[in-house]
Amino acid sequence: MDFGEQYFVVLPDQQSAATAADRLPPDATPLMSHRSGRPFLAGRIVPGQFLTAEAGDTLLAVAGICSATQADLDAQARRITDPAQLDELSLRWSGSYHLIASVGGRLRIQGTASGLRRICHTRLDGLTLAADRADLLARLTGSEADLGVLALRLLAPLPHPLSERSVWRGVDTVPPGSWLSVPADGRGASVHTWWRPPRPELPLDDAATALRAELTGAVDARLAVTTRLTGDFSGGLDSTSLLALAAQETPVVGFTMANDDQADDDLYWAETAAAELPHLRHVVFGSHQIPGNFEGLAGIRAVTDEPNLALLSAPRLHATRELATGHGSTLHLDGLGGDQMLTGTFAYYHGLLRRQPLEALRRLRTIRLLSRMDVGASLRTLLDGSSYRSWLTAEVDALASGRARRRNNVFDWDAPMGLPDWLTPEARESALAELRAAAEQARPLDPGRGRHRDLVTIQDTGLLIRSMHQLSAQPGYQGSSPFLDDRVVAACLAARPEDRATPWELKPLIKRAMVGVLPPRMLERRTKADGSMIAAEGFAKHRLELDSLWQTSRLAELGLVDPAPLRELSRRPYTATTHGVRMLAALSVELWARDRLA
Repeated sequence: MDFGEQYFVVLPDQQSAATAADRLPPDATPLMSHRSGRPFLAGRIVPGQFLTAEAGDTLLAVAGICSATQADLDAQARRITDPAQLDELSLRWSGSYHLIASVGGRLRIQGTASGLRRICHTRLDGLTLAADRADLLARLTGSEADLGVLALRLLAPLPHPLSERSVWRGVDTVPPGSWLSVPADGRGASVHTWWRPPRPELPLDDAATALRAELTGAVDARLAVTTRLTGDFSGGLDSTSLLALAAQETPVVGFTMANDDQADDDLYWAETAAAELPHLRHVVFGSHQIPGNFEGLAGIRAVTDEPNLALLSAPRLHATRELATGHGSTLHLDGLGGDQMLTGTFAYYHGLLRRQPLEALRRLRTIRLLSRMDVGASLRTLLDGSSYRSWLTAEVDALASGRARRRNNVFDWDAPMGLPDWLTPEARESALAELRAAAEQARPLDPGRGRHRDLVTIQDTGLLIRSMHQLSAQPGYQGSSPFLDDRVVAACLAARPEDRATPWELKPLIKRAMVGVLPPRMLERRTKADGSMIAAEGFAKHRLELDSLWQTSRLAELGLVDPAPLRELSRRPYTATTHGVRMLAALSVELWARDRLA
């Protein structure tokens, strides 16, 4: 089994844990040892993105892109006497990284608040092992995939907390923004929260100033680890802003894809920005130079540790990587996560209606005029004050009975689920049982509906981009997504939600933050390409390939899907409704299972 270009496992200072290290893949190397000489950290790390410090019985390691210097980490190693003290470090440095420590044998392992950098754990011979990949722990323990969780993955989108479930039996995940604590004897583990979102109260100008500072720090942290930086330069406000910051004084290469969609004006805006960035080398390539949507999916290497929609982008990610490395790239920036960070969710209007009813009604009137929303369903949703647990219970009941609830999903706790026609009766019952059990103990990420949905969206996006990075990485090259850095996430969430989620302007927060960096005309952009025409064309061109996949379905062999309805979909013209996220979820789980569960 391939574990990609970067992975690590953290081992307690016990002999049986040291023995487990012998089961690691052949390309794993010792990275750090306990004072006893037993392995503390082992795996495969990107050169130049691993920093360690030791002082007495304290060991510290930072894996990833981090602005900390060796002197910074040395000073912290001398100061730390308890793993809990590392809470103070978690937002000290710019970048995206794992933080790992051993203090007197007590372990602390944490990822990021967005879930982009994840921590998983399991037990072997009574000892707790932790890693950044679930499949790596499954290899060490010999565990198999959990078919019940795979059935759940076919119900996309999944509600919190089911989206965090590992697909490997006996392997658990640490919630984003939490850290795993392992005692010195290695037996047992506990999870503690280190990250909480900031209060969303900064006016737009103040929030924009903070965001610009954090994006600058994030980009500078990347420039510190490479002199050969490339990036997406789509013409959108997200990726274009990052490359504009990088190209202030450093030569960088930005890529823009041109296509035949007349409604897509990305190239125009990319050329507008590039004309005023003298250090940017602008490379435009045609959409025919990379695989189209749904092309080349058969036989892909699913190097992700879980099924994810990112698998559908694998051929395009690989082609982009070839373009970038052809221009000497070692690190490629993208604007992924920008939509979620900068736009927010209109579910915030549920709270705004109670705090500022007149302002909320003014905004809702605009949304109604722009989207022709169902007024009755919208008012029913906005006036409903039921808890998250009640909402999820009602959703599961509706799912089981087959009756739809008349609500406006834009203002609700989360998007509705659906039981696809292709689920087998056994998979359907298994999924419903998991949902009912989750609903009984469901707790939101925040008491407010808007903030809860914002955080769920960010975490789901973090997991998606995590898989995209796993797919695109190769020796000497990796993708990077600064909008998912912890400090950038905090800067965005500190803005007043009514300033982020407004019906009158596209991404006002980044526009205000980029004044003086992007050309003034760029900051006037009000359009956003949606790619629907490209998706429809790709589906029409490759529908026979998709039909062939379902003829030899691995999920059918596992008893999870009936391929007949999916084969029927491959014969019908593409629409976003009929060929939406549930079909894409089934396809991604199928691709993953064909490779990882062969």
